[in-house]
Amino acid sequence: MIGLKRGIVKLHKNNLRWVESFTIEKKKLSKIFGSDAATIQHVGSTAITTIFAKPIIDIGVIVASFNKAKQHIAALKEIGYIFKEENRTDRLFFAKGSESRRTHYLHVGEAGSGYIENMIIFRDYLKKHKDIAKEYERLKKKLADLYSKDRNIYTSKKEKFILNVIKKAKNNF
Repeated sequence: MIGLKRGIVKLHKNNLRWVESFTIEKKKLSKIFGSDAATIQHVGSTAITTIFAKPIIDIGVIVASFNKAKQHIAALKEIGYIFKEENRTDRLFFAKGSESRRTHYLHVGEAGSGYIENMIIFRDYLKKHKDIAKEYERLKKKLADLYSKDRNIYTSKKEKFILNVIKKAKNNF
């Protein structure tokens, strides 16, 4: 299954279709971004095959500048990605899918900002350290039970764990 109602937290066992979906989207995004994208990567829990996750595919793109990336907003809309303007300076964010079934989140960060780089570091650390990945899964399940109808609280309650893992990973590299 891919997709989840906006704002809802429901975790699923990892599904091979998630990697397939990312691969399909990466091809589309590569055509749109071209050389403006330094990398396009599957990030978030759906990229970690050993843990449960919300069935929404997170994609991280690193670009040299937001100005160039913003030139692709219309083309991204044509393939279903809607730009979500936020009061944030560290990322551009796009959602794909209807309110009743969000399927993909596209996170765009500038090279060197750390935004996408930290997502990649977190993902790679959990892939390498299965015990920490399982600890993260336990936290996610607990929070999903408590905040199944409030994704904002669910997300904010994971932040301390995520930041600690990123710090630990950076100290070990």
